[in-house]
Amino acid sequence: MSREREFLQQVLPNNPSAVAFCETVFEISQVLDDLIDGDAQLDQGTVIRAFWRALIDLPDNPFYRQHEPFLRPQLATALQDWTDSVTLERSGDEHDRHLAFVLRDQLSGVVVQCVRLVGGYELMRQVGPTVRRFFHDELLSDYVAGFERPVDGDDDQAPAPETDHVYPEDVSESLQEDKA
Repeated sequence: MSREREFLQQVLPNNPSAVAFCETVFEISQVLDDLIDGDAQLDQGTVIRAFWRALIDLPDNPFYRQHEPFLRPQLATALQDWTDSVTLERSGDEHDRHLAFVLRDQLSGVVVQCVRLVGGYELMRQVGPTVRRFFHDELLSDYVAGFERPVDGDDDQAPAPETDHVYPEDVSESLQEDKA
């Protein structure tokens, strides 16, 4: 049994559906990260399985079905935070990369909220810091140093994700209108 599964079983006691939910989300997010970063070779079967997990297994999970109105916005926030982190880390700016480090794995917050759903407020407060330490085990210094060395001997960074160029302009216009 994996170390991660053992940990999830400890913080989500007696709820295999909650553990399976977290594992499914982690698997999907890892494939997405590998696709965007290009730091792992993915075969077609792995990509198809991730889509299956997202479209079939996740909505079929009893824990997710019971708590979907609460969990779906949590997942949306985690995905947007990760997406922002990709943009920020690729900017090359030191502060942006520090922000990216904070934002890039907000799935630990989803796990903390799963703990609350399974065991209540007191359990969440008790194990929340432990959950975050477990999943955020990389040091900021190691993360930042990773930008200074090539990955797998390749000096090229993965291309920046496509961005909606109209959206930032819309935001700027909205902010200017608020000042007027």
